[in-house]
Amino acid sequence: MQGVGRAGPAGIAAEAFRGLIAATAAVLAMAAVAAVGLALLGAGRFGDLGSLTAAAVALAVGGSVEAGAVPAGGLPVVVRGSLDAVPLGVSLAGAVVLGALLLRRREDGWLVRGAVAAVALPAGLAVIALAARGTLSLPERVTTRGALSGGLDAGFSVAVGPTVAGAAVGTLAVVGACRFPSVATGLRAVRWPAAGVAGLCLAAAFVFGGAVAAGGVLLALPQLVCGAVVLGLGVPWTVTPASALPGFPGGPLLGLSALVLLGACVAVRSRRAGPPLRRAVGLAVRFGTATGAVLAVGTLLSQASADVTVGAFGLSLPVFAARLTANPLLALAAGLAGGAVAGFAGSLLADAISVSSRAWKR
Repeated sequence: MQGVGRAGPAGIAAEAFRGLIAATAAVLAMAAVAAVGLALLGAGRFGDLGSLTAAAVALAVGGSVEAGAVPAGGLPVVVRGSLDAVPLGVSLAGAVVLGALLLRRREDGWLVRGAVAAVALPAGLAVIALAARGTLSLPERVTTRGALSGGLDAGFSVAVGPTVAGAAVGTLAVVGACRFPSVATGLRAVRWPAAGVAGLCLAAAFVFGGAVAAGGVLLALPQLVCGAVVLGLGVPWTVTPASALPGFPGGPLLGLSALVLLGACVAVRSRRAGPPLRRAVGLAVRFGTATGAVLAVGTLLSQASADVTVGAFGLSLPVFAARLTANPLLALAAGLAGGAVAGFAGSLLADAISVSSRAWKR
């Protein structure tokens, strides 16, 4: 069977080994991106960089970080905090490496490689979640206020269960996407343009904002792109407790959204037979569907929350809660419409450029 690979135990064992290598490489890629991003942010000042890197990798697959602090003087007060945010730059690095290695031999042995990766990667993330715990060094201005003048003993940890569940879902999504040739073709088409844009964004962030800005872009570039495109298409983001960031249909971000969508459309466009108008309609349907799905998923994964509570004498008092949210259904609708327009216009634009190029060569 083509999906199982070459017949015999040796062939199956070879494909299983390739699946294990793909999962291992994906975890290492995520850890590398997280470590570099945190180092640029200067996170080593607040705790062990290895433990913080493990926490960032766990967050990247849907885990959550729990933190706690108690006064060093022994007061019966506990400060607890939680963070739910997905650094999509880390997530995307793992997904790209995993998908590329699973697709390296195309469909031959795909089922075995995918099955092994679906087991190995969550297992690796379980180990990482267990390692994602340690102490925190809080800033001086936090530890020297009022009743906390004796300082705070603070630490953090990551729940293993949500991390493993998120890793399993993400791995199965990547493995399933690799089964469709159109997905693989589209990803191959955009990989180098996307890498070039990412490199330019990182360079610009470093030049104009320094190492901290570059670290933030490395960890959260997909969020920034998705957020800007969704805002440009008119979908608002809500930041609580402060305010809402309204969409800007017709504003500067609309131009950015159009540029991103047109560029992606031209990159994934494949030459098909038929009259130009028919090709344009077909690309509008395909690209609109893909854009809606990507923006809906990106919006869902870009949402974040942070909570802080103080507990004393059996009572718990919430003192801070922040949320960053947007409606994925609105993002889906905006992506369908915007992607369809970009697909139609991009197909006609590419045809016009092709015709002009042939005329110029004559």
